[in-house]
Amino acid sequence: MFKNKPLNCLGYILPCVLFANNSFVFAEVKKHAQLEEVIVTAQKREQNLQDVPMAVTAMTRTFLEDNGITNVSDLAKMVPSLQLSEKAEPSQVTIQVRGVGTLVPGMSLESNVSVVVDNVPLARNEMASFEFADLERIEVLRGPQGTLFGKNATAGLVHVISRDPAPEFEAFVKANVEQRESWAGGMASSAFGVSGPLTETLGGRLTGYVKRTEGFYIDVLNDNATGPNSDFGGARGKLMWTPSDDLVVKLNMESTRSDGATAPVTFRYANPDKEAESPNIQYGPENRTTKTYGLDSAINRNDGFSLSVDWTVGPFVVTSVTGWRDYLSRTVITLPNLEGDSIDIKELHEHRDITTFTQELRLSSAEPGALDWTIGALWFDSRVDNLIFGDMDNVPAGPLALVGSPIDPLIPILLSNPTTAGNVDIDSYKFSGADTKNLGVFAQGTWHISDLWHLTAGGRYIAEQQDAQFYNRDLMRATGTTGPDIETITGPFDGGIEDEAFSGTLSLQYDGVEDTTLYGTVSTGYRGGAINVEAATADIEDAYANPVKPETALSFELGSKSRLFDNRMQLNIALFRTVFTDFQAYLAVPPDPDDIGGVIRFDVKNAGELATQGVEIEVQGQPSESLFVAGSILYNEAVFDDFRPKCFPGQRVGEAGGEDDDGDGSCDTQDVSGKTLPNAPKVSLSLSARYQVPLDDGDSAFAQLTGRWQDDVQFNATQDPLTIQEAYGVVDMRVGWVGLDEKLELTAYVKNLFDQFSVNSMLNFTVVDDRRDIAHFINADAKRQFGLAVGYSW
Repeated sequence: MFKNKPLNCLGYILPCVLFANNSFVFAEVKKHAQLEEVIVTAQKREQNLQDVPMAVTAMTRTFLEDNGITNVSDLAKMVPSLQLSEKAEPSQVTIQVRGVGTLVPGMSLESNVSVVVDNVPLARNEMASFEFADLERIEVLRGPQGTLFGKNATAGLVHVISRDPAPEFEAFVKANVEQRESWAGGMASSAFGVSGPLTETLGGRLTGYVKRTEGFYIDVLNDNATGPNSDFGGARGKLMWTPSDDLVVKLNMESTRSDGATAPVTFRYANPDKEAESPNIQYGPENRTTKTYGLDSAINRNDGFSLSVDWTVGPFVVTSVTGWRDYLSRTVITLPNLEGDSIDIKELHEHRDITTFTQELRLSSAEPGALDWTIGALWFDSRVDNLIFGDMDNVPAGPLALVGSPIDPLIPILLSNPTTAGNVDIDSYKFSGADTKNLGVFAQGTWHISDLWHLTAGGRYIAEQQDAQFYNRDLMRATGTTGPDIETITGPFDGGIEDEAFSGTLSLQYDGVEDTTLYGTVSTGYRGGAINVEAATADIEDAYANPVKPETALSFELGSKSRLFDNRMQLNIALFRTVFTDFQAYLAVPPDPDDIGGVIRFDVKNAGELATQGVEIEVQGQPSESLFVAGSILYNEAVFDDFRPKCFPGQRVGEAGGEDDDGDGSCDTQDVSGKTLPNAPKVSLSLSARYQVPLDDGDSAFAQLTGRWQDDVQFNATQDPLTIQEAYGVVDMRVGWVGLDEKLELTAYVKNLFDQFSVNSMLNFTVVDDRRDIAHFINADAKRQFGLAVGYSW
């Protein structure tokens, strides 16, 4: 019925299931003072983590649960190489690996850190808006992964693997609540799961979850109401059919819904006019007071399914993975004028729809031999549609192009007020869309030269086509008047690009050192080009004429993976350097002589090169049956090698390399080569220690401490000195009891034990070139909070 191999049994006392000959046998294996083997699929086949010649972090189900990792935002707690930049809308997260991630918005631009769910790649990071309930494991692969996984993984990849149906009936229920100590808001969630055989050859698993979060921002314009609040729920189902030992068919289905609000724009600092006219806003590094019209909302729907077939035919395994996903987002953002020279955004709606279809076919060697190999092809078809319409007042006079909303880079505000005097009110409507089709043909093999030497080589041919559409319509009138509207229409535009590329990998592995594997790997990555339909309206013709070039990456990695002290300690070390060429980022566009005032425009362009290099150290230890320790540290220099962005607001000519490109005496662009990438700390680390001891009655008690620390980070590519988050560390504590034959677990915990404040991001928010207008989005764990959790399984 199943392949004859044990499940991974990482934990304290867990059942280990042996499958053979259409039957199954339970063998209870007590945890001893050794680490268990962890199996991963980082190279599209099952391997021991220690045998994979690349840096991989694998988090098993037990590890995820013990450390309270419930969604993609929690991953950075235990993976220092992974950073997250959260936006105004709860599900919109930018993932960065080794300091590199998608730093630019855009309908047509894809992430360079891919998220894959059960071997199905997602088109955008925001489609990973689901709970990590009832997962088998998560694998974080660092460095380019273009050979086996595709084009949008130049920096790395996160692979989420759900649990298969169980061979006997099992179920669980969980619930937990959290409350902040000194701020309003908290969280309540619950989850359930049930699994087991439906027939002799068919098994099923069903998981459901709901979650309610309450925010801590204070809306002074709406009776000091707190928010944003959000309701989230979803379900995941899996069927597994095994009519014979040689055929396994799995059907995965998932659906999630969320209904809440966006995080409001909150000013950290402001110019004197704002401070004087808005005395009820408590400006400062920990400000959480703000103003909205009470209309802000965020509604998301995320549906998907996948069908996988593994068929063993003699010496071969034929694999087919079919995936479909549909993501819908509806958001409304408002920003009342805080006085001073500022836009008054009454309503800004965004409707985004993403639909993705993928089909992968693979042929692999079935049994280990002198040559283990995989060949295959992946068809990737993604359609993204975006509609933005809004009601905005007091748009300043003169040429203006805000490329990428200061509120949320995924909700661009593209305005242009061509008048030379007087502010205007604008009703805007903009549609943009992109259809990306990609065919990847790949092959990779490992030649076991001897028992000590192993050579892995692979490559991927990529053929891609993208079609993009754009249409914009603005109605303008002078502020405070009822005069006639001025209508401006741009478009429609419709055009496409085509490209071909190759990615590859080559690694050499040596097992001749006792208990240690040494490896060296060279790999390349590719992120497709794009027509930037998010360009300023005045620049859209140029965006079609000069598409964004593909981004490529070249990575070198040297590493060692060791099992020490009689398999009680695992130590993995990786030294790396990755160079990105034609990095897709904001870039200054030289002024058009016909522009009023010679305004510098900004667009998504290829920004030369950047490099990231450093060392990662990961360690796990099982010193005794009761104590388990895991930790990692990253030292990383992630800097621009060749990048020339705009000056930060208020920057003067000559300050920090600022230059006057058009001769009007103001700072236009600057050279930030050698400066750090946004949200890329030089040093970050994590450490978790769990001590669990048996009690006299057969129950057990545990205590756990988890800490993480990171160096200073700059949140803005323009290197604004006011958008720096100082170094900080956070410690979480968990204590609990496990009883009733390990069926019941009660946990009390404290997040942010020492009450360390931090923010997710900081940004310039100004239209008057004032360096003091800085907004921030506060980390949800920025204040100490207490929680209780209970879980029962049978």
